[in-house]
Amino acid sequence: MAEENSIFYTSGSVSKEAPGDSPGVYVNASFTIHLPTAVEESLRRGVSLYFTTEFSLLQKRWYWTDKNIASRSIRRKLSYSLLTRKYFLGGEGLSQSFASLEEALSVLGSVRHWRVASPRAVSGPFQDYSARIRIQLDKSRLPRPLQISSTDWDMTSGWVSLPISPTVSAP
Repeated sequence: MAEENSIFYTSGSVSKEAPGDSPGVYVNASFTIHLPTAVEESLRRGVSLYFTTEFSLLQKRWYWTDKNIASRSIRRKLSYSLLTRKYFLGGEGLSQSFASLEEALSVLGSVRHWRVASPRAVSGPFQDYSARIRIQLDKSRLPRPLQISSTDWDMTSGWVSLPISPTVSAP
């Protein structure tokens, strides 16, 4: 059951975009999300699931703990409507509907062109920085009985290191 109850990292990168409308440090990442049977059944019965995507950019320091340069998070809500028989994914002021759970989970597991820091946040060679990301189910947003009932609800990718493009360093 633990294999079924997981979020897997598939790909990702951190890059610095060229100056334009909104220059900065951007993240792209993909995760594969598998819902356990009990979680999927609860979703279809009206329990909304909240997932949080967290990102941290750290500057490596040999003499002290790494310095946190930027931290960002996004919370998304996945729900199912019994009336329309569609899945809804909302967050950051946007809402999308999907005919299948697989489509909704695919979009939920994708982070595209997410601005996480200003262009001035990174200075020096890219080897001096590390980036990490994770997605997890926010159990605190579940109904109280589900928060304590089962390990099926412990869903997280864990922290994953992201590769940083060499062009992230400032000239």
